[in-house]
Amino acid sequence: MEGSHGTTDAEGPEAPELSSGILPVVRSNDSAEEASRVMREAVRRAPFPSLSGLAFEIMGLAWVFGGLAGIVLVSSLFSFEPRVSGALGQIFAVPSPRALAIVLAVTLPVVTLSVRIAAGLARIASEGRGQSAGANARQAFRLGARTQVSAMAIWVLIFGMMAAATVVLLGPLVVLSMVVDGEALGPFGVVLSGLALTFTLVYGAALGAVQELAMASLVRHERGTGSAVLHAWRLIRNRRVTSGRMALVEMISRMAIVLIAGVLAKYVGTWAGCAQLLLFGALVGGLRCQAWSLAYPRVGGLAPTAPTAPTAPTASAVGPETMSRPTDKP
Repeated sequence: MEGSHGTTDAEGPEAPELSSGILPVVRSNDSAEEASRVMREAVRRAPFPSLSGLAFEIMGLAWVFGGLAGIVLVSSLFSFEPRVSGALGQIFAVPSPRALAIVLAVTLPVVTLSVRIAAGLARIASEGRGQSAGANARQAFRLGARTQVSAMAIWVLIFGMMAAATVVLLGPLVVLSMVVDGEALGPFGVVLSGLALTFTLVYGAALGAVQELAMASLVRHERGTGSAVLHAWRLIRNRRVTSGRMALVEMISRMAIVLIAGVLAKYVGTWAGCAQLLLFGALVGGLRCQAWSLAYPRVGGLAPTAPTAPTAPTASAVGPETMSRPTDKP
């Protein structure tokens, strides 16, 4: 329908409208029914299980590695792990800096390979192609070559942001436990530990959403690393409900997977816990990729820019000599 200024008012659940910012916001329904429809579509497209899905899951653990690095850094700055473990409520044993360095050195080649495959899988998902179209690791590895460096830069950036945030959030708590005896704090210390851990996990979930949306933006527009991350932050800010719901579901699913793996490792064996992590990663990774790819346009992400075809020269663009020259006839 024509408006007063000659523009067309698009209709439908995903019709774009201009917001007060610089990004278009998608008019979509944030109801549970709409979320269920998107999830069913993601399940239909996702490869189950797949090596490419496992690679995408590994790629999404940048904030987890960053949080672990931040905890190790705090523990090394303040009399090593006893105080940090006490401040965290003795949730887990804090590894030493040497152990963390060994883990990062061993996992770095795996992470690099996984990031490339994940970038290719994200490109496949952005084109609306699913398992039937061949969303396998070999094809994803080939397609991810073009954006591998930028995707790895996003991974490193998310890692650094999470490590810095962990130091900022947990550092003051550890200093307080050094100044004041833990028993003297009593319930107040427990509340502070819970708040610090909660804020850290919430920030980690937000960074996970930023990484997923930045990857979706990267494979569609091939923008720079900083531009993709900033674009993802703006999308989350513009559609807090949709992005927050997906980040919460992602965090809960990861915590459930780790909890099940811990139970299996304790009562069955370490091999059972590791096998469960690999299996669930292969199952959930592809689903997570498709879900975020479907969510990207719904939170205001721009459609991929199609390359413009060269146009033929018009009469005004042709010189007078060319226009007046007679054509040769056989």
